[in-house]
Amino acid sequence: MSRHSVARLLGIAAIACAMLAIPVSARKRPPELPPATSGLIDNVNGLAQGKDGRIERFTGLLIDKEGRVARRLAAGEARPDRLTFRMDAKGETLIPSFVAPHVRLMAAGLALITLDLSDTRSLAEAQAKIADYVRANPSKKWILGQGWDAVRWGSGERLPTAADLDAVSPDIPALLLSADGELGWANSSALKLAGASVVKATAAPMTSDTMQKVMRAAPAPLPKDRDIAFDKAQRRFVTLGYSTVTDMGATIDDWQSYRRAGDRGALRLRIVGYADGVSNMLTIAGPGPTPWLYDDHLKLNGVHFALDGMRASGTAWNKAPPSGGPRIESTRLRNQMSRAAMDGFQIALSAHGDAALVEAQMAIAEIEESYGKVLRLRLENGDGPIGEATLPSSPFAALAKLMEASPPRPALSFTTAFSAMTARPAYDAFAEQRIGSLEPGQWADFLLVDRDITTASPDAIAVTKITEHWIAGKRAWREGEN
Repeated sequence: MSRHSVARLLGIAAIACAMLAIPVSARKRPPELPPATSGLIDNVNGLAQGKDGRIERFTGLLIDKEGRVARRLAAGEARPDRLTFRMDAKGETLIPSFVAPHVRLMAAGLALITLDLSDTRSLAEAQAKIADYVRANPSKKWILGQGWDAVRWGSGERLPTAADLDAVSPDIPALLLSADGELGWANSSALKLAGASVVKATAAPMTSDTMQKVMRAAPAPLPKDRDIAFDKAQRRFVTLGYSTVTDMGATIDDWQSYRRAGDRGALRLRIVGYADGVSNMLTIAGPGPTPWLYDDHLKLNGVHFALDGMRASGTAWNKAPPSGGPRIESTRLRNQMSRAAMDGFQIALSAHGDAALVEAQMAIAEIEESYGKVLRLRLENGDGPIGEATLPSSPFAALAKLMEASPPRPALSFTTAFSAMTARPAYDAFAEQRIGSLEPGQWADFLLVDRDITTASPDAIAVTKITEHWIAGKRAWREGEN
């Protein structure tokens, strides 16, 4: 080997040794990319209400790391290369989760752990179901339940009597509330325990004082019963497609159950609460509405006043008979509304009869004159898409019903009806920045469903099936789960 070749080899070896001496940290590396933070639901037929009120379409939903909507992606728009997850929805329709505008949440839960008569279609059918329940539960000290509806039973049916209940539960005291919670159907044993005189076994179901006496005599649900009931109610609403409920008439016992669920990380629904009267309002929230708690899952917005009963049960306050009369005296109502408004609580009034509606409208006008319209005072009359029945029904059936005329209300367009189930109740509850229309920054609460509901007939909309329900960017339920 020539002297020149040897020198060259020694030079290469020296360079190699020098490179080995360079610390690893100083060697050149390709630049590190930031971690992926967003997920994508892609290939969807996306539908949501835009800021102009019209339905907007999109084909992809980009979800940030917190579970909020980052962007709605249009057809042909570039998708990010790096994602935490990417789901191909295979063309399914994606819509915002529904917002229930007026429910009694704990009552719905308690109904699910007691005797449910909501599927009965006659008095005889109700009696048969009660008899079966009594036989299956011989150790129960009380038979408690709800859901019967003489109107649904048919025009030929009368209201049930104590004698009708005595025939199937003669010894165990029984109290069964009507579907709207306004009437109590009790047997003679329950009336006697409550100290209520049984004048006639053929008397119609109880209202007002007698009903309250029997309810006080019946065993109150324990905290553990409430927690079980609340968990079942959450599951029912989520399965039906609701991510948020407006809970009208919450008590401190209800609120404590919601807080216990939140503390153990078990709040699935978003709950916007309205306390049952000023006393519960002050006990729950104190000097003003609560902040959003548990990652926007719980808030006490205001207070609810029921001015009368329901039309179906004959307890509504009407100008002419039949009339159930007012539930709260006029001056006291205004004083309590003013007390709530002073501290910034939102006020919701439930009124069903024509006299109650006039009273509510006058009271709202007076409070708005003093405090302005910033509180968005609410007037609830039970004619909304959910109504005030104890157990929730399909929101798709409610949406279809809104699109059909129901005198004196005309048929609504799809866009208006859809808004009444999503964006509008979010606005009414001061939650339009968080939920309702899948706008960027809102929570990614949405449903995947089996049809394009913008082009389907009302009958087809009513039987829409949900395949998946996502809340805060995570799957909360999918078809086939209980």
